[in-house]
Amino acid sequence: MTGVITYTTNENTSAVIRHLAKDPSKPLRILLETDAPYMVPANLYDSIPAVKGRLPLCHTGMIPWTAEFVSNVAGEAWSVERVMKEARDNARFVYGV
Repeated sequence: MTGVITYTTNENTSAVIRHLAKDPSKPLRILLETDAPYMVPANLYDSIPAVKGRLPLCHTGMIPWTAEFVSNVAGEAWSVERVMKEARDNARFVYGV
């Protein structure tokens, strides 16, 4: 999942997240990335009101905003911390890091 899922035009991905997260007893099988250097997560602008205009670049430090969006879409059982942990565990498994 990239930061583009936070855009209002991307409803299909939100439906996929809800489907993947419907059983909180099962792991959430996703990876989080940034689409760097473009496509800054849209919800970042809500949390940093001092930012004027659009940020020109995206980087891995913005992944928590993507995780926050996933958490909000996935439901009560999925905190931001849990989404981050699941994604980190999945990345370790997939990439062997």
